[in-house]
Amino acid sequence: MTIPTMPIRFLLLALGLSLALPAAAGVRHDLANPALAATVNGEPLSSAFVDLMHGIALRGDPGLTRAAVVQALIDDRLIAAHARATDPHEHLIEDNKVAFSPAMQIEQAMVANLQAGFRDRLEARLKREKGGALEGVILAEMAPTPAQWNSVFSKDPGLLLEYSLDEKARLAAGKIVLMRYRFGKEAPGQVTLLEVYDAQNIQGRNQLHGRSAAFAAEQARLLLKNRYILHWAQSAEGMGADDFTLLRRAIEDRLVHGGWMAHLGVAADIHDDPQHLKELQASVTQDEIRAYYETHRDDFRRIEKVKARRIRVADEARAREVEAALKQGGNFEALAKQFSIAPDAATGGDLGWIKHGEKAHGWLDSMAFLQQPGQPSRPARLPGAEGEEPGWEILLVEERVMGWQPVDSESVRYLASQAIAKQKAMDEYRGTLERVRREADIRLQPELAPLARPQGKK
Repeated sequence: MTIPTMPIRFLLLALGLSLALPAAAGVRHDLANPALAATVNGEPLSSAFVDLMHGIALRGDPGLTRAAVVQALIDDRLIAAHARATDPHEHLIEDNKVAFSPAMQIEQAMVANLQAGFRDRLEARLKREKGGALEGVILAEMAPTPAQWNSVFSKDPGLLLEYSLDEKARLAAGKIVLMRYRFGKEAPGQVTLLEVYDAQNIQGRNQLHGRSAAFAAEQARLLLKNRYILHWAQSAEGMGADDFTLLRRAIEDRLVHGGWMAHLGVAADIHDDPQHLKELQASVTQDEIRAYYETHRDDFRRIEKVKARRIRVADEARAREVEAALKQGGNFEALAKQFSIAPDAATGGDLGWIKHGEKAHGWLDSMAFLQQPGQPSRPARLPGAEGEEPGWEILLVEERVMGWQPVDSESVRYLASQAIAKQKAMDEYRGTLERVRREADIRLQPELAPLARPQGKK
């Protein structure tokens, strides 16, 4: 198992927000130094770094302009600074007992971006290593002994509710060296079992608690690869220390920006349950719900009633026989009178109008509201007591009448308040973005005015 890697993406584009900085006294297009693309509150974004980020971004979106990348980098920095000042750090980059740690998320994003931006140069550098591959920097690899495994992990862990190490186990794991390596003429380095453990999500920790030496060795090599790329990137041959620092800052800002959006409920995962969004939803008034209902009535359409017929038979063989007759154009009403064993057979299986919420015919009513009009259903086996032959039903919905859920119903209240809360969260996000842009001291190269203008166009 390896950790999925991906170059950073720009969430602002996905949200459809404006890319142009608002006209404000704090935005000046007066940078004359070609080495600088922008400064944000006095902190630089170098032209070389922006070009790197633009090149990486183009791999995912060939139409993305250099100016759009600058805008996204600036917005990430401004929102991240706001988020760090207003929210506890644990809200910003996901850190739990299941996912990868914030440090590992940052490291993997760094490596992914460096691989995307410097693939050819990295491959050329590896070819110059001893052996022409990353193995050339490895001095030794060691598998833990049984005694070392015992010092860290229980012999029979069973099913654990939480995969973690206590302080004693962490001290022991930190002394178990899985690999020694050397980059160039520098002092040798090492990868310990503790470092491998801390780099895992819950699935990886599960493998280690199971004492998988092969997995530990694989993950030690993955950490070595990451370290090699990060070491190279900071060198003069790579991107240099200053732009390396900018890349790390940009990635942290991106993760914090995304985490703050999730905290607000703007970009929450489908499985998330943001407390802020729940509080906004709880504060929605009935007047707001009514106003939303009036402008989004189609969101609350429902089937009010259906007119239906049925054919009930005793066994599957007869049900398939009737189904075949219907497919050959047989009349449903006539076949019901001929074959149905239900009490309504004499009227051609007429169930009349079934209204929303009624359960006059049990589960058949629910089935009727799911059935498309004019098309007989496939035979359905009736639920019955154990040991009884339950019978089979074929249903035909002849007509359907549509309506709307009542404005004071619980379903309208829930759906409307949820939508209103999400809109309030988005308004809060947009308002914050506009404010931090407006208050920032931003200086840009003249060619980035306006930021949203595609390159090569006037």
